[in-house]
Amino acid sequence: MTENLLLIIFYATALTAAAGFVSGLLKMHRYPMIFLVSRTFVCLAGIIYIIFAAKRLPLFGSFEAMVHIIFVMGILTIIFYENHEKPGFLLKMDAAAALLIAVMLHGRPMALNANYYMYSNIWVILFFSLRLLAAGFFVHSAILCACSAFSRKQDDMTWYGARNALLAATCIYLAGEWAGSLWCLNWFGDSWQWSRGFFRSSIPFLAAMAACHISGPAARTRILKACIGCLPGIFILWMIFFH
Repeated sequence: MTENLLLIIFYATALTAAAGFVSGLLKMHRYPMIFLVSRTFVCLAGIIYIIFAAKRLPLFGSFEAMVHIIFVMGILTIIFYENHEKPGFLLKMDAAAALLIAVMLHGRPMALNANYYMYSNIWVILFFSLRLLAAGFFVHSAILCACSAFSRKQDDMTWYGARNALLAATCIYLAGEWAGSLWCLNWFGDSWQWSRGFFRSSIPFLAAMAACHISGPAARTRILKACIGCLPGIFILWMIFFH
């Protein structure tokens, strides 16, 4: 029963994302927003189910990470779209990003992650929850960067929105890493030490700083600037789902 329900939520998320993307391409006016709101509510239903079934927030695993990240993406896109003159590419890009996440996870087991004993630790909860929240902000920033690549204005509102989302994502991500370091200190009796895993975890921060400090010819090349700005969002999705 649980597996079937999670599959329904997964496919409903993928279908509403696909419908939003297609309706955006066909310029069907109100429909992309309707599908975006529907997709966001579907993911919210998934989060609520996880809370009641597992008695905790979404923390780890393909399904839990997917619904959390796409829910955050949806909320941020709705807020930005309604408050910044309804940029034309935004809804299509957001739907495409959500659909891409669903396609990447297709074929993976849709199940709740096992409730390990450590999941009751506040630092563990903060580490995973803040990382997923930051991922939603990072991907939203990447979506805005992609939108800015198609704008005729070099310094348009989408780039400023992308930079603000990137800075917010970085702050949230670093707060999660700080919580993880306290978890490590309490568990192993030592703070994190430099390792391949720690280096991998530092890359989203370094990529975000690189995107926020673009200068010279790269800053004047809209496509290149957008590509650099997308890197933190792309990398954190790889880190969460594939590392």
